[in-house]
Amino acid sequence: MGLDVVVMGSINMDMLVHVDDFPKYSENVVAKKLEVLAGGKGSNQAVTISKQDVKHAFLGAVGADDFGKQIIDMLNEKGVETKAIIRKTDAPTGTAVGIVDKVGENTFMGVLGANMALTAAEIEKAFENLEAKVFLLQLETSQESVIAALKCAKEKGMYIILDPAPEGCYFEESLSYTDLVTPNKQEAERITGIAIENVEDAKKAAKIIADTGVANVIVKLGGQGSVLFESAKDKCTFIEAKKVTAVNTVGAGDTFAGVLASELSRDRDNLVNAIQTATQASALKVARHGGHEAIPTRKEIMESM
Repeated sequence: MGLDVVVMGSINMDMLVHVDDFPKYSENVVAKKLEVLAGGKGSNQAVTISKQDVKHAFLGAVGADDFGKQIIDMLNEKGVETKAIIRKTDAPTGTAVGIVDKVGENTFMGVLGANMALTAAEIEKAFENLEAKVFLLQLETSQESVIAALKCAKEKGMYIILDPAPEGCYFEESLSYTDLVTPNKQEAERITGIAIENVEDAKKAAKIIADTGVANVIVKLGGQGSVLFESAKDKCTFIEAKKVTAVNTVGAGDTFAGVLASELSRDRDNLVNAIQTATQASALKVARHGGHEAIPTRKEIMESM
């Protein structure tokens, strides 16, 4: 099956509690509303990719429970190709609870469940039927599943994009097979051990990461923009962020990743253009309320640029 993008990652049922301000320690507050959504970084990236007019498949795991069935139904409704999703009988579907404040900032607590129960053997079997130009993954599944997937994608000649998130799941070996790594500020600090306060710090961090053998590095600085370092050109490029009024930052990084992977499946050699398109998509996402329905389509992105 010849695809443009295979995305692998976490699948969770997200429960988002909306408040005016984050509660203080031990404080009880009345929330404005509760949203129950299909989430997880993998799901968010898969939905994004499904909206970019590319052929794709989503590889991940859910439990053999009601949440798992509901999530697969939700993803199918969004146009995600779910045939490669593994149903685990030995672990529950991942669940996350998030708090979102009045300016859209968020904090999450997650039980990863089936995501962490994925085995190398399951991934290797799934890859037998997967061929694609680009492979995108993050680190919210078990380490053995990540390494197995990276090895399989490398053997099949896929262009590998690693979103090294969340920072607490980072491990050094994950960089070894990667063509492009896309850490945010906190993740870049975790990888390099240096504090990142500005664009110049981000450039230093990108070069340090590249020195581990990664050909291309994007350090994302949120509202400031992104720094791209291309090893082959020994060149840093700063891509400015789009200025918008943020109402919900949940999924912004996943929207960026999904659009980036989709654009690179069309033209692998134009990283700057792909980043600019992904930056525009992320800006549209944070300016909208909602979860997967707020992720822009390719048509919406192109019309807004």
